[in-house]
Amino acid sequence: MAMMEHEDISNENLAGHLLVSAPYLDGGGFYHSVIFLSREEEEFVIGHILNHPAGMNVGEVARHTDIPESLYPVPIFKGGPVERNQLIFAAFIRTEDKLRVQFHLQEEQALEYIEDPHVILRAYVGHSAWTPSQLRRELNDRAWYVSPMVPDICLEPDSSKVWAMAMRRLSPLHHIMSHAPAQPSLN
Repeated sequence: MAMMEHEDISNENLAGHLLVSAPYLDGGGFYHSVIFLSREEEEFVIGHILNHPAGMNVGEVARHTDIPESLYPVPIFKGGPVERNQLIFAAFIRTEDKLRVQFHLQEEQALEYIEDPHVILRAYVGHSAWTPSQLRRELNDRAWYVSPMVPDICLEPDSSKVWAMAMRRLSPLHHIMSHAPAQPSLN
């Protein structure tokens, strides 16, 4: 699959795309992140990191809330550095060879998916956000690479593999870059 250069998407709405962090991007908890861009408005772009599990499930943080117990097994992911005190649900819905992704589900909507074998439910604390001009600058600075949404990347159960998978899908050069040491000066 060919890489989508940022010039090609300058007038395209980025919602539904993936942002793949450059190997050297380390700040803000974005090291080796793959972000699903869920919304792009005139004032902001919002995304959620797909591959940073929090190591806990909803039940571990929701015991004294109104969240229904049937949602307790849903795993929590760190969505980004903005509004980390907010828990949102997302559904990854598989249909034949396609994947539909819905973020910002209400609890009632998440409950509708809990028994569906074609749906993977996740909860996210926080999200990632940019103004459109800020994100375009970061793309121009090559802090991020844009990829079309790829179902196997979004659905990969082993989060530690997601970033390398996304880099490999961008181009052979990115695949090589994904094997570079984090701090080459230490070699």
